[in-house]
Amino acid sequence: MASSANIIAVGGGKGGIGKSIVCTNLAIGLALCGKNVVLMDTDFGASNLHALLGVDAPKHGFGDFFHKNSTDPESLLLDTGIRGLKFVCGAGDNPGSADLDQDNTAIITEFIHNLDADFVFLDLAPGTSYNVLDFFNLGETGLVLTTPEITSVMKTFSFIRSALFRKIGKAFQGNPELERLVDHSSPAKADRETHSIDTLMEQLIEIDQGQIPVVKSIVDAFNPGLIVNRVRYTKDLIAGENLIQLVKKHLGIEPVFLGYLIESDRVRDSVDEMVPFLIKEPESKPSRNLQKIIGALTHTDLELVQKDGEIFLSQQAQLFPDLDT
Repeated sequence: MASSANIIAVGGGKGGIGKSIVCTNLAIGLALCGKNVVLMDTDFGASNLHALLGVDAPKHGFGDFFHKNSTDPESLLLDTGIRGLKFVCGAGDNPGSADLDQDNTAIITEFIHNLDADFVFLDLAPGTSYNVLDFFNLGETGLVLTTPEITSVMKTFSFIRSALFRKIGKAFQGNPELERLVDHSSPAKADRETHSIDTLMEQLIEIDQGQIPVVKSIVDAFNPGLIVNRVRYTKDLIAGENLIQLVKKHLGIEPVFLGYLIESDRVRDSVDEMVPFLIKEPESKPSRNLQKIIGALTHTDLELVQKDGEIFLSQQAQLFPDLDT
């Protein structure tokens, strides 16, 4: 029986923006709220999420799943020492481990859909490979990260556009003429005039007007959440506003701004010490930032406090009340 877990994929077009750190601490935050959470490292070519959890050498990971037919899927769910949080390691850093074929992709997708959890977090690889985009589009909730730098903002815009056009392309499968409009994987194949939703619609008017409602429904349902990381000054938040306007203008969608995290030595220190910052200092400014993001994401009013070495939830509104009834 398929799981009713809320699948939350965390992506971004650029590496080194803190995506894995944010994904890990979001998963921890929901586990501390009493939810059953699975955190998955889906950066198959450079899996290192275990280090952020303080796990030195995971005994099992997707590499086992791919190469050992007898592997029990349950063995992939590793304990983290945090109540309610399980972890699935990536496939290691062996050459070719990032190049998943269709069969292995199907194995992972089935594994995810059959997880018994409230939330499943997917920490994605950077970039816009088809595997990354398909995992981003797998669940109901997609989160994208950017930092205030213009290069990061533009990469994040490209990631959002690629994910949306990939989703539309799936609906066009079997029709090469329509697939060409949204396939930008090869400049020689792609129609470079369809980088915006408006131009795509113009092309469809000429080719197949019956597909316009299909595209509109996909666009209307595509609403990723946005997090701005490593904010140092108030003006840095303009990056998030600019990105939202850019996406709205060219793609016809408006990402949901979930919040930001400040640039902090405490976050960097937590990485070096292999202790997630939400666990290390739940009342620090970055942790408070993260709790607000969880609140925006889950319609929750929460506050974590630390007392006598233990973390307590002092306030909480019901998470997804429509799902709990």
